[in-house]
Amino acid sequence: MSSYKKCPICYEKIVNGRENMCLHLDKEHSDVIPIGQPTGEFLYLSEHNGQPRKCMICKKGTTWNSKTNKYNAFCSDRCKQEYVKLAHARVKKVYGTDNLLNDPEVQKKMLANRKISGRYLHSDGGILTYTGSFEEDFCEMMDKFLQFPSTDIIMPSPHVYEYIYEKNKHFYIPDIFIPSILLEIEIKDGGDRPNMHHKIQDVDKVKERLKDEVMINQKDFHYIKVENKDYTEFFKLITKLSNDEITDKEKFTKIKIIPE
Repeated sequence: MSSYKKCPICYEKIVNGRENMCLHLDKEHSDVIPIGQPTGEFLYLSEHNGQPRKCMICKKGTTWNSKTNKYNAFCSDRCKQEYVKLAHARVKKVYGTDNLLNDPEVQKKMLANRKISGRYLHSDGGILTYTGSFEEDFCEMMDKFLQFPSTDIIMPSPHVYEYIYEKNKHFYIPDIFIPSILLEIEIKDGGDRPNMHHKIQDVDKVKERLKDEVMINQKDFHYIKVENKDYTEFFKLITKLSNDEITDKEKFTKIKIIPE
């Protein structure tokens, strides 16, 4: 069943999503939209008493992200880093530092804090840390192709997920988190260059399946796994989420995309 909203200018019923509403505003009411203001931002402000989204940390207004058609979650890189610190503190409180540090998956992600990892200098001056060539390619794609702001990319994700393997707790940290659209991202090479030892392959496959199950069942964020630099489904998801008017993670269905 189609849903609709009323245009904030003429109150005409517009069916199915913010994209159609923005098209209507551009066509029928372009003279009302301030020069230089994105139509999506004009629509958001008309629905929120003229108030932009507040930074999750300092509560100041944030800038509009035309790629997600939403306001950025943070007003600055400083606030983004503070969010990461707070998330890590919550993880430490819940799981305990020793448990996390003893897990190989966590140790791998912690390479992001060491000099042997790469640092991508974004066009807007931000710095993104990656731990492999596939993640580096993702950084470059987001920067040069999508022209996505670095303040809306956190690498690795600040969130930790728990799963059980052979009756022991293990922890999984996604490669990337995009806070404005509540999206966790995992970057994979698709297994084209696996360790050829069959026992290691078997263990990796089981752990990968368990991590997939954890991300499918978690209820806080969208999730997508990108394999072999194929961004087709990722581009589709970004487009879909940018047309989603709900940003409160408690009020909408989470999308989970895992390649077969």
